[in-house]
Amino acid sequence: MLDLDGDPIVALATPIGSSAISVIRISGKNSISIVENIFVSIKSGKKLENQSTHTIHLGYVVAENNNLLDQVLVSIFKSPFSYTGENMIEISCHGSCYIQQQILQLLIRKGIRLARPGEFTLRAFINKKVDLSQAEAIADLIVSENKIFHEISLQQIKGTLSNTIKDLRKKLLDFASLLELELDFSEENVIFAKRSELFSFLQELEGTLKDLIESFSLGNAIKKGIYVVIIGEPNVGKSTFFNQVIQEDRSIISDIEGTTRDCVEGEIILDGILFHFLDTAGIRKTKDPIEIMGVEKTMKKMEEAQVILYIFDSSNKEKKKIISDIKKIHKKYPLKNIFSIANKSDISPLHDFENFDSKIPYFFEISSKNYHDVKRVLNALSSLFLDKLKGKKIVVTQDRHYEALKLSLIEISLAHNAFNKGISVDLVSIYIKDALRYLGKITGEITSEDILKNIFSKFCIGK
Repeated sequence: MLDLDGDPIVALATPIGSSAISVIRISGKNSISIVENIFVSIKSGKKLENQSTHTIHLGYVVAENNNLLDQVLVSIFKSPFSYTGENMIEISCHGSCYIQQQILQLLIRKGIRLARPGEFTLRAFINKKVDLSQAEAIADLIVSENKIFHEISLQQIKGTLSNTIKDLRKKLLDFASLLELELDFSEENVIFAKRSELFSFLQELEGTLKDLIESFSLGNAIKKGIYVVIIGEPNVGKSTFFNQVIQEDRSIISDIEGTTRDCVEGEIILDGILFHFLDTAGIRKTKDPIEIMGVEKTMKKMEEAQVILYIFDSSNKEKKKIISDIKKIHKKYPLKNIFSIANKSDISPLHDFENFDSKIPYFFEISSKNYHDVKRVLNALSSLFLDKLKGKKIVVTQDRHYEALKLSLIEISLAHNAFNKGISVDLVSIYIKDALRYLGKITGEITSEDILKNIFSKFCIGK
């Protein structure tokens, strides 16, 4: 996959199918001269190779035997001032599938090959136009479906993550170099790396890595959408609440217990964040084998969700049992966000329950038939995640980055402990080198062909 000879490649940069306009992208050696052979400017005698970079030219694509294919706009991007760092051409043609294919086939006959998935961005990485984390952020930006993930992807394209990693890596490399010098002069007992500065930096680095690692659970949830599972006993209003959330009668509502036996899913975007809501089977003891399967699926979805909405009937007299059930959920899922919702307040407002809301975080008393009540819960839900984002300058969204950061933290912690125990510098140096290697994998300063193939194969062909 790592073709470094710059042979010209071509692909549709716009989706396949009919549209008003399509863009065909070409990059590599001789790309401008090859397009020159099939392009006739409306201005007689104009040559594309003589034109400046970042200019647009109107003309016609002409096939063999002077067969006119389309009137087009040709955009020129000359090396190194292009997305790939190579000479690039973009042909904006009319969006007929026939026209697209005719121009692509013509370019292939002229010696340009079809691009592989992600090959334009791979060339941008090879030519140092972007680092690896920025390239991955480009792929994220293309598939972003909500405002917040879009903003996170843009920040990473700008280099917020990669600049932080590069800065940490540079400081760590400086210390590693000084430790190597100490090893070279071990017989003279010369100390080049000030221990107080090194201790302070390792402690700071551990803190930074922990913050980045902790941000992943939030970043990954926002990237894929935040899963919210609605649980509770039968007939407490879960399905009514769910239908109000998605503003659609998707879940069946009935007074008969056990109506919902499978998970019903709906999606909404709140304040730029995608949420997946799941209405689940009511949790109760039952002999119905189908309902038992539904309850088991509810339990599984609770494990997978980032948020649990526990709904109960406000008229339920067993207040101690309700509090006990809520505490059990908090104890079993201490890292999840748990909302406790007393429903049916329009029928029986909650009473005889002193300081109920002070004992339980995220408590609401609502009527799920009233959308404004449901909206209060949704506003609190979106605010919860927006508040978490406010404290994060950088949010990690890639599994690969998360794993590399964890491995780096392990090595830095080992180095820190080794120094505290007075272990020899040569072993500490090994830990720091390993940490440098893991950090370098994030930005692509240290990588392998297999990793690059895995990353860029997931891109769309025109990118």
